[in-house]
This record gives sequence, structure tokens and C-alpha cells, in this order.
Amino acid sequence: MNSYFFKSALLPSGWQDNVRVEVTQGNYSHIEVGANSQPQDQIMSVVIPQMPNIHSHVFQRAMAGLSEYRANVNDDFWSWRDLMYRLASEMEEASLYETAKRCYQEMKQAGYSSVCEFHYLHRNKNNHNDYLTHSKVILKAAAEVGLNITLLPVLYAFAGVGKQPLLAKQKRFELSVSEYLNLLNQLHASLQSGQKLGICFHSLRAVSAKQIREVLENTPEDWPIHIHIAEQQAEVEALIQHTGLRPVEYLYSQFEVNQRWCLVHATHLNDQEIQMISNSNAVAGICPLTEANLGDGIFPMPAFIQQQGRFGIGSDSHIEINPAAELKMLEYSQRLFLQQRNVCCDAKLPHVGSWLWIQAVAGGSQIAAQPVGGITIGQQAGIITLQADLDQPPESMLDAYVFSDRVSAEALDL
Repeated sequence: MNSYFFKSALLPSGWQDNVRVEVTQGNYSHIEVGANSQPQDQIMSVVIPQMPNIHSHVFQRAMAGLSEYRANVNDDFWSWRDLMYRLASEMEEASLYETAKRCYQEMKQAGYSSVCEFHYLHRNKNNHNDYLTHSKVILKAAAEVGLNITLLPVLYAFAGVGKQPLLAKQKRFELSVSEYLNLLNQLHASLQSGQKLGICFHSLRAVSAKQIREVLENTPEDWPIHIHIAEQQAEVEALIQHTGLRPVEYLYSQFEVNQRWCLVHATHLNDQEIQMISNSNAVAGICPLTEANLGDGIFPMPAFIQQQGRFGIGSDSHIEINPAAELKMLEYSQRLFLQQRNVCCDAKLPHVGSWLWIQAVAGGSQIAAQPVGGITIGQQAGIITLQADLDQPPESMLDAYVFSDRVSAEALDL
């Protein structure tokens, strides 16, 4: 057992002073607010919890920054996707392992407490029948750097709405429902400490409602469920044409969506869909830097806040691996769209940095199914220490960490 004294710490309830904690086997076993330090305590000044990363395509780190040139007069998500397919077609077991290990190490250094790996590069380039090895490579990479991982093998069956056949460049992603369930069973038997599994459907354009239903009927009822949804206007329009409903409306008409579900991106929502997500306690998986990089659109944050919706953040394509930068982009996109300032906060917690950090940790831990819910008993004892040259209140220091370069930070596992 180790003990620590935080002069100021961001707890789920907000900032608290003089927080003494004890850590047993990597988890908080005792927390006392308004405490006195003890001789054996290691003393730290300003501390925030590490951040869950709820959406990652780790292989895409290999192309970060390499698609920033115009290849098409109307460059958009779909033209970027063609470049991504080229990378996927060439990725081998060894390069996937090296990319994943390096990326996960960068996540730990940046202050991410865990990662939800949305994994769809299934089939081995040199052996199409092998769809297990790449999942094991990812688990190995995470274990070696000590990063908790929720592996989300993806069911990917179709190229578009209406069961369009997969393109040749998508074939490495393909799994049948029986192959998918077999993969989950094999992986479940080989998990190490800090590793969990979840259920994952690429999108409503890549799987059918029947396939989703079959998977849900044959998997544990407490596993998290992740799905891309409403990321692109073209996706929304295609589903309306096929079903008469928008993506979130269609999902909720077919399934009992609840706190187990992470709706990744969920960028293009109407008021009814915002209320559906909020009322169901599902988590919106927002990836601000990737969504900005791909030109996806802007998440409707003010309405989502008003409905008390839950959200977490992910680094997705790993354009930049920095949770503070993700939150800054989330807030700045709202400011640019609304021509206002200080959007992502409320009357109880008017400091944007603190409000965003608390909310993203809570939503992220819910959908990661990992003990990464912040400075709370039973949760993983991972912190980020903040240091600044100027003496300022801790809430202002966190704001400065998110929105400026005046605060330095260090991620530590206690």
C-alpha cells in the first residue's frame, strides 16, 4: 500500500483540497477529503485523473499527417477513406504490432488511462483464413506497455446500406456472424489482467439488423456495445432512403439501446435523436480532432448538454494523441459554430476545462467497462500532475492546460 497527499485534486464531484489517498495493487483503497498529510505520504500539488480513450483505430496512426494534400477537387471523408484502405491493404502482422505498441505507449505518456480498440483489420494479409492473429497482436502490444484495453472486434459484412457486397479493398475486414462469435470466444479465453472484450458493429451501413440481433443474443449481457453512427451526411441520407428513418432513429426502433451502448461520432442528429440518446443513458463517443480532420461536422453539444447527455472522447485515427487537445477542439468547434465562448460548461461548474474533463472521464469509464472512473475508491490510480509558473487556482490551471501551452503535465500510475 502506498499513500499520497494531493493539495488539490479533481474528483467526480469537482475540485477538492487536501485529498489524501491510499493505493493498493494499483487501485484507490482509501480517499479522504480535507485531510492532513502523513509523514509517509508522497505530496503532489494539482492532480487530475487520467482520461479513458473510448475510440481507437490503432493501425491508422501509421498514416497520421500523411493525407494532408488535395487528391480530389472535392476531398472529403470518402476520398480519405480510399487512402486508408491502401494502408490497410499493406499492413502486416509485424507492422501492426510495431504501430500499436508505439501508439499505445504514446497514449500512456499523454495521460490516457485505457483504450477501446475498434478493431476491424481482421484477416491476415498472407493467410485470409486467419482472422485471430491481429487481435492477439493488439492485445500483446497493449499488455507490453501496461495500457488497459477493451478490445472491440468489429463485425463488418457489407459495403453500404442495403447489404451491398464488400469491395475488394474491404475484404480484410470481413467476418460472418459465426466467425465473429468464434473470434470472441477464442479471445475471451486468452485475456490478461486489464483486458476486456466488447461487442462492436462497424455501422448500420456495414451490418444488418438481423446480424446485430444474432450477435446480441449470443454474447454476454454486460459487455459494452460500440457502433459508428451518423458520422456522415451521406450515411444519414442513404439510411433514410432505405428505411425511412435517420440512423439513430432506426437503431432505437430495432434495439433496446441503454447504458451499454457507445454511439461513436453521432455527429448529425436532430432534436429527437439527441433526446433518445440522453434518455437511454447511452454514451456519445466524440472524436473531435479526427472529426475535424475528416470534415465530418460539428457535434450538437449545447442541445446535448441541455438534455444531460453522456459523452466520452476518443483519439480515433490518432492525428494527435492528446486528451486535452481533443477537449479543446470540442469546445472550439462550438465557439466557431455559435460565435460564442465558454459553451461546454454549466452553472454548477462554469470552468470549461473542469466540466469537460469530469464529463469525459465519467462517460468514458462507463463505456470502457474498465475501472477508470477517476479518483474514486476501487478505480485505477492513474493521475496527471499539472505544473505552472504562475500561482493560480486549480480550476484555472486545468483551463490553462486545455486551452493554452502555459501548463506542463506528467502522467503517472500510482
